[in-house]
Amino acid sequence: MDFAAHAASFGAAADLYDRIRPRYPRAALEWAIPEKSEICDLGAGTGILTRQLLDLGHTVTAVEPDAKMRAKIPGEAREGDAAHIPLEDQTVDVVTAGQAYHWFYGEPAHEEIARVLKSNGRFVPIWNIRDERVPWVAECSTLFDGARERDAFDETKVDTFGPLFGEVERKTFEWSTTHTAESFLELVKSRSYYLVADPEARQKLEGRLEKLLPRTETFELPYVTYAYIGRRR
Repeated sequence: MDFAAHAASFGAAADLYDRIRPRYPRAALEWAIPEKSEICDLGAGTGILTRQLLDLGHTVTAVEPDAKMRAKIPGEAREGDAAHIPLEDQTVDVVTAGQAYHWFYGEPAHEEIARVLKSNGRFVPIWNIRDERVPWVAECSTLFDGARERDAFDETKVDTFGPLFGEVERKTFEWSTTHTAESFLELVKSRSYYLVADPEARQKLEGRLEKLLPRTETFELPYVTYAYIGRRR
């Protein structure tokens, strides 16, 4: 898999990504992030998580390398990535990464994240993961994750952020979003696996997925959100 091509594929679908990707459960954000924090939202994409953090009363600087994605972000948005965060040393309480840490886990990202965090500040990566305990969801995931976006990385088993951080804390949150067949396929079209595929592969994938979806006008797509806290030593 061309990892860089997958990571860079989202800009072309920025409007769709922003509209169709799920938000994060408020309970997860309130668990992981202290009230009225100064936050760097790293790998902010179109600002899905940024908006929620602003709505909760935090001060947020979003950092995103893709210009098309960055143009969607409300408030202060800067060009940068996990190896080059455009902030001064020890200036934020929290660094968040919504649906993004799997693109830059390890070094030098851990050192750079630690650099901008205040003492005892928090690194908070968070993911919405489809609940594959539900059979039809598991079958769909097998199809459009056949070429895994993240290869060996398992976002359900993060256990370290390197020596600059203390023991990792984790909490999960179960919830769901309501879909139609059309909106579910739009969700699939926002994924990097689909975005880098050729037209024939896309058409085949859509046809196979349609056969697996519940035969009701609307249905629930269940998620488990994994939220982590790593405290800067």
